[in-house]
Amino acid sequence: MFFGNVFRHLPLLNSYTPDGEINTEMMWELKQLYPVYKVFSAFLNLSGFDEEKLMPYVDETFINALIRRMDNSFVETERDCVKEILFLLFKKTMYLKRYILQGTINSLLDYGHISINMGIKELLELFKTLMCHRLIESPMIAKVLSPLIKRKGLCHYAGRLHECFETAAREVDAGLGAFFVDNTIDQWCASAADVPSLCRTLAELYFEACGPEERRQTRQCVVGHVGGCLLKVAAVAVVDGMTVAACQAYAEFCGRLIDDAAAANEDQTCGDSNAMERMAEGLIAVHRGHGDYDCVEHAGRLLRRLVSDERCLVGDVCRLVVLQVLVEDRPRTMTENLVDNTF
Repeated sequence: MFFGNVFRHLPLLNSYTPDGEINTEMMWELKQLYPVYKVFSAFLNLSGFDEEKLMPYVDETFINALIRRMDNSFVETERDCVKEILFLLFKKTMYLKRYILQGTINSLLDYGHISINMGIKELLELFKTLMCHRLIESPMIAKVLSPLIKRKGLCHYAGRLHECFETAAREVDAGLGAFFVDNTIDQWCASAADVPSLCRTLAELYFEACGPEERRQTRQCVVGHVGGCLLKVAAVAVVDGMTVAACQAYAEFCGRLIDDAAAANEDQTCGDSNAMERMAEGLIAVHRGHGDYDCVEHAGRLLRRLVSDERCLVGDVCRLVVLQVLVEDRPRTMTENLVDNTF
C-alpha cells in the first residue's frame, strides 16, 4: 500500500508556481498521502514491531525512493513526515541502516547536479545523526560537506550545515574543523550577495568547530584572509545594499577575530602580528576609501580596538599608521561633505 501510493509516478507539470509558493495541486497530493505516512509511522511504532516482517517489502530500492521523495518534495510538512519515517526505520531496523547511510550520502553528493534538493536541510539532519552513531569516517565527511559550503542557496540550510560541522569535529575527528576552515578559504570566490552567509559559516567553523589548538593552527590564515577581503571590498566602485552588507559581514567577523587574538595574546600563544597588520590594512582601506558612512565608522571602531594599549596586537609602525588614519576622522569629513552638498 505504502509503495503503491507514495512512489507512484506523478507528472511535474504545474507542480510549482514561479514564485515558489505551494499551490492547490501540491496540497491536494499531500492530503492524499498524509494518512499513508501516519499509518506507516504508527506501524513502525508498534510495541511488538518485528523487523523480519518488514524485510520482504522494504529494501534498498524502497529506501532510495523514500529519500528521493523527501529530497524532491516542495512541501515541508511532507518532508518532515518522510524524515520521521526514515528516522524510525533507522532506529527500529538493523538491516536498513546501510541503505539509509548510502542513500543519504549519495543525495548530498548529488546536491545541485541531479535532484531538486528541496530536502537539503532534512538530509543534513539525517547525516548528522549518522555521524553521531560513528557510521561515517572522516574522508567521507570531508567529501560530502566541503562542496556544500559553496553551493547556491547556502543561506537556506546554513544552520543545519553548521550543526554538521560541529558534530563532525566533536564526535568523529577534531581535526576536521581546521580542515573545513582551510577548505573554505581556498575555495572563497564570493559575490557580494553570498558574503554574509559565507562569513557566518566560516565563523561557525573557526569559533565553534575548532578547538583552541585548531584555532591556533588556522588563526593566521583566517585573519589574513579577512584582511584581504576587506581590501577588495574597499576597492568596489559602486556601493549598494549588497556591497554594504558584505562589508559589514567582514567587519563583524573582524571584531570577533580581534577578541580571539587578544585572548590568545594574553596566553602568549598568538604571535600573529603580521596577520593582524594585514587586517589593519584592510580596515584602513575601508576607513579611507569606502563610500558608506556606517562601514567607515565601523572600521574606525575596529581600528581603535586593534591599537588599544591593552591588546598589543600590531607592531609600533602599524600602530602609528592606524593612529594617523584615525586622526583624519573621515566620518566627520563625510558628514561635512554631505551638509555642503545638501545646502
